[in-house]
Amino acid sequence: MPKIRTLELIFDFELQPYEIPAFRGAIIDLVGRDHVAFHNHKGESGYFYHYPRIQYKVNRQYAAIFCLEDGIEELYDLFSKKNNHILFSGKRHKLSIRHISIANPLVQTWDRIFYYRIFSWLPLSQRNFKTYQEKESEVERLQMLEAVLKGNMLTFAKGINWQVERELSCKITRVIREKKIKHKAINMKAFDLEFSTNVYLPNQVGLGKGVSTGFGVVRHKRKTDKKPTNEDKLH
Repeated sequence: MPKIRTLELIFDFELQPYEIPAFRGAIIDLVGRDHVAFHNHKGESGYFYHYPRIQYKVNRQYAAIFCLEDGIEELYDLFSKKNNHILFSGKRHKLSIRHISIANPLVQTWDRIFYYRIFSWLPLSQRNFKTYQEKESEVERLQMLEAVLKGNMLTFAKGINWQVERELSCKITRVIREKKIKHKAINMKAFDLEFSTNVYLPNQVGLGKGVSTGFGVVRHKRKTDKKPTNEDKLH
């Protein structure tokens, strides 16, 4: 049951979700491709198949970087650069910090249930999309999505070196909306939904495909939350 370190930097310039890959590319260009944690690639075509410790996001309409564990130390290389500007989408942006959030969440299974929202979640590959479509009822489709989401949490657990000590529960409580998005030039089905689980997840952590570029962002759901805000609907 690891107590992990998380850090989120929110920069002082606005960003649209579709600009996240360009923002990510600009950060990689500034820090240098020898810092693998920023891009998860090795050499020209190699790829590290592990959970990304540095994730690029939009938070309250502003550009953000979310880091876990040793991804936090990697940020020193970013801010050690004399040049503190990046260029993307035809605009030059100064890397001024608007807000910093630091946390040390205890990630484990508990004897209670936690409630979350997840935005632009990509659960379906080209292979299992057909299986999803062939399900005869919405109940069966939800069960399939719950199984995928549970698997995503286990992937996250492995990525932070957490040996899961007991069964994870996972229940989708509401599908807010489905939408078509393009990820790596492939049209995919994305979901905004609410779910419950006995796992405590860090706020703003990513689950599923594309977490390094702003997909599958998890947010804690407060008891007072009744419907998604305008900020949520941007994702």
